[in-house]
Amino acid sequence: MPLKYQNKQQRHEARLKSKRKCYERHKLDERLKSRARWRKHVGATVATQHLLARLDLIWLNLGYQPGHSQYSVLSTQSLMLVREVDDEGWQVVRPHYEHMVTEAQELLSEARDLLASALHAEGACTDHLISRSATAVDAVELHCDAWDEALSLMDNNADTYFEALVSDQLVWQKALQPR
Repeated sequence: MPLKYQNKQQRHEARLKSKRKCYERHKLDERLKSRARWRKHVGATVATQHLLARLDLIWLNLGYQPGHSQYSVLSTQSLMLVREVDDEGWQVVRPHYEHMVTEAQELLSEARDLLASALHAEGACTDHLISRSATAVDAVELHCDAWDEALSLMDNNADTYFEALVSDQLVWQKALQPR
């Protein structure tokens, strides 16, 4: 049976490539673990660590990944909506987006509960927890408004929504425009 790699250098390069692929698959989990370790290291209480982990999950459920802005996430989601409507038609796609509105509203309730809990937290990282929780509530509210607007405009006409998207007239575009 022939050797898979001809020399030590090829084996080494293949191993590094394999490690990079594995890291990419598990990057998000590793980042969450790293955050948990850091929070523990700086002295956050167990309750505060738990609240911060819930906050991380809210952001992930909104579709955020490290390095992506709220504008880019909403823009991508809006373009996906337009593409899906073009491919399948609004009547086919609408139930999925109604479900997304419901999920966003549930997430808003969770974010508000988290903020209320954060206001009672004590110890290290609580200031960060409170400010990030308030930011999360604002972000989820904007997502709810964006999906409500999308449903309303799409019910009228898909072209109306697309024109508003292209001309930066959607509620989330106005809210996130640089001043």
